[in-house]
Amino acid sequence: MFRSFPSKRYSKLRIIKNVIVLSVGVHLLFTAYDGLTMLQSTMNREQGIGVISQAVVYICFCISAVLFPKYVIKKLGSKSTFAFSMLTSLPYVASNFYSHWALMIPTSIMIGLGAALLWGSQAIYLNDISLMYSELIMSARERTKSRDVGSTRNSLTLRESAKSRSTRSLSCDPNYFVIYSNDFNNVILQSCKSIDTKRYSIPITESPKASYNETDNTSQYIDSGVFQANEETTYGSFKSTENLSRNEKSLCSTRSVEPSTQQLKANNRRRVIESTTARFFGFHGVAYLSSHITSNLMTYYILQSEVPEGPKSNSSCICGADYCNVESACFEENIAEPSDQIRYILTAACVCIGIVSVLIVFLFLDPLEAEKEEVSFSADLLMATYKLAKRKELLLLIPFSFYIGMVQGFFTGDFNKSFVGCAWGTYHVGLVAVCYGAVCGVSSFSSGWLVKRLGRIPIFVTATVVNLGANVFLLSWSPTADEPLWFFIGAGLWGVFVGAIWSQLRAFYGVLFKADEEAAFAAFHVWYSLGFALSFGYSNYICTFVKIYILITICILGFAGYLSVEIMHLKNKVKN
Repeated sequence: MFRSFPSKRYSKLRIIKNVIVLSVGVHLLFTAYDGLTMLQSTMNREQGIGVISQAVVYICFCISAVLFPKYVIKKLGSKSTFAFSMLTSLPYVASNFYSHWALMIPTSIMIGLGAALLWGSQAIYLNDISLMYSELIMSARERTKSRDVGSTRNSLTLRESAKSRSTRSLSCDPNYFVIYSNDFNNVILQSCKSIDTKRYSIPITESPKASYNETDNTSQYIDSGVFQANEETTYGSFKSTENLSRNEKSLCSTRSVEPSTQQLKANNRRRVIESTTARFFGFHGVAYLSSHITSNLMTYYILQSEVPEGPKSNSSCICGADYCNVESACFEENIAEPSDQIRYILTAACVCIGIVSVLIVFLFLDPLEAEKEEVSFSADLLMATYKLAKRKELLLLIPFSFYIGMVQGFFTGDFNKSFVGCAWGTYHVGLVAVCYGAVCGVSSFSSGWLVKRLGRIPIFVTATVVNLGANVFLLSWSPTADEPLWFFIGAGLWGVFVGAIWSQLRAFYGVLFKADEEAAFAAFHVWYSLGFALSFGYSNYICTFVKIYILITICILGFAGYLSVEIMHLKNKVKN
């Protein structure tokens, strides 16, 4: 069952414009947000306020995802909800001018509550506009098919007409009669009548008023009207018989062909919707994930003036999968809070970028709803996400949804610390993160293109195998500053999985739960945020190799659940 169609209609070009505007807005917003988020453990280290504020963000994100998205998005519309939720991010970014508990914690709560609305409204907007674009594609195909069928039918009719005229006597063509005398025409008409009568084996009723004489009185017979009456009887009977036969054949043909034709149309429509949704979510994923590149480049160049040249190698310390102690001297010696001047420059740049992102969305993004739905605030509406969670498909997708949050949290909190920061210095975290963001963007974009041509399952299988290989690589790798290439290889392998699965798993949610997409995307972000929270929660208490084994276990369980849902989805396609 599909969600009700968006109430507005746009051209293909305008739809693509809206996807670009949405993606640009997301890219700029997260360039501002991630530029500071990656530095919370260093720039706001005093009393752990930076890390604690991030924990508060994801806790509130989880609570908001359970309760609010369905009601707020129905009430305000997807565009208005998106623009409003973007505004909730700006106070948190601005609070980094002066990091104090009284500023950081309230703004963390605000951005956490708005995060579920931010992601939910984006997903619903992309889902609806994908459906709109798919309908335009299908309509264009139907019009092209109708024109081709009409052209073919006319061509066949002309060829049959020409063939018929070439095989019949030229004198039997009514257009030929005009060149002869009336008497000769009468004889020709009579001969044509006899030929047709014999051909169709339909007897001609004799008239009592006139008798037919083959050698005489031909004109009298024709003038008496008997020929006309007989012609009407003969051809009328033939036409009615022929029409009856054609109608019976048409009815039988319709009964036997119509179900398969309808099934073919439904399958084509489903394929178009799924491929369009995959491409739009893939393009959006590129915009979001590539913000890792721009944000880390921005912070890298702003901070580089205060970083000492030639950071020494920390290869003699215990780093990588065996890293266990958060107080390791190898990690601590390269960490220093930036000066107030650098803090103000960086925060001001992020605030300005965030304001620009909100203005772009507010001014250039078109709403999809002609009018807002009349909804009332009720417990049933707030608990829609909980009710949807009882569906078998969603339950089976929980481990993979949880895992995609864990892998991103692991890269942010553990890969950067246990591998890059420990062995190569914190100064290089930004450079490695740029590589990670670039691969994420390429993977997200190419996954949407590949899903259209290969299907969703091969993409998920490939990404999962790559991620399991990356986990094995991290377990066996001993990082050292003397071999910097391996840091980028590890980050790139991680980015392949994150880019593909983060975009295509959300697209799969949109395909499965189009009838209740607000609650479905909210459910995804509940588990996604919990995966992040768990990664940050145990980061300082267990060794890195234990975390990697946990990731491998949940990855296998998550993929098994996803594959089960795909099998169920394919069976439903066959039944429908």
